Amino acid sequence: MLDSERSEIPEAIYNNVDPVRRLDLKITEKQQPLQHTGSVSVMNRKHRAAEVCLCLLCVLLLTAVIVLCVCFTSERKQFLTQISNLTEEREKIMEYNNNFTNERVQIMNDQSRLQRWLYAQDQQGEPFKWIYYNSSFYYISSENKSWSDSSKDCQKRGADLVIIKKDSEKEFLQKVVIKNNLFWVELMKSPWNDYCVLMGASKTLRSGCGATHRWICERTLDNY
Repeated sequence: MLDSERSEIPEAIYNNVDPVRRLDLKITEKQQPLQHTGSVSVMNRKHRAAEVCLCLLCVLLLTAVIVLCVCFTSERKQFLTQISNLTEEREKIMEYNNNFTNERVQIMNDQSRLQRWLYAQDQQGEPFKWIYYNSSFYYISSENKSWSDSSKDCQKRGADLVIIKKDSEKEFLQKVVIKNNLFWVELMKSPWNDYCVLMGASKTLRSGCGATHRWICERTLDNY
């Protein structure tokens, strides 16, 4: 009787434990989906946060690229403008240098011709030489001739009978050259078409072209 009772007690305990285990398994099975669902939710939040950060980084990177492109384009335009300005200045300097060189050569040629011409005048041994005033040379004759012969003599010297163009030129000739003498000259506009013109120290008068007087020749620097 005791042995049978002892054998029945473990069976009863096992039978009582088995439902408890099954209950624990069911509870565990119910809890496991809840835990899995929670971990998935956390992962999703992390993924969304990573996506948001990635989008922000892309936006920042795109903004930086746009700013760099704008700055580069602006600096490039400024650089090209500076190059264009420097090129224009260089061309102007080269043009100025060429003009300066040409003018220098022209001046040297004019000086050489002038020196040869002055040397030729010195060889004539005349007592009255050429007088320089305001870019012109004036020859003062020492003999008397008619107006026509005086004009021809000036042409032989590579000059022309002086033409009074300005009051300053007239004053210079009257004070420095003419003094108390009368000289054949030519005026730009003369009211005496049938007469020739003589200039004195204080006046200009008409005279017959056949009369003989001294004369003044003029040669400008442009004629050398």
